[in-house]
Amino acid sequence: MADDVAAARTPREALVNVIHSPNRLAILATLNRVQHVSFADLREHLQLTTAELSRQIAILEKEEMVEVAKLRVKRVAVTHIRISDTGRERFVAYLTALHSIVGTES
Repeated sequence: MADDVAAARTPREALVNVIHSPNRLAILATLNRVQHVSFADLREHLQLTTAELSRQIAILEKEEMVEVAKLRVKRVAVTHIRISDTGRERFVAYLTALHSIVGTES
């Protein structure tokens, strides 16, 4: 039944607000291209402050779209982030809806 409701929605209604934020969209687009990335590398790549990236990652983590792991590399704590399987599926669905709206093929 939920699939019937989702199928009946217009592309605009299918856009997920949690992804639609420019910073979160950029984060997911980056993570979708790599297996995982360190927090520092992601921050530098996106040119975000530590506080802003932390806030956006927390939102995506709460939505179960990313996974965060704290690792030790040569005695230094490093935070790694990856897109979850659910996050990848939701991101692809978002892009499909977006392509539908702007009139390009996905």
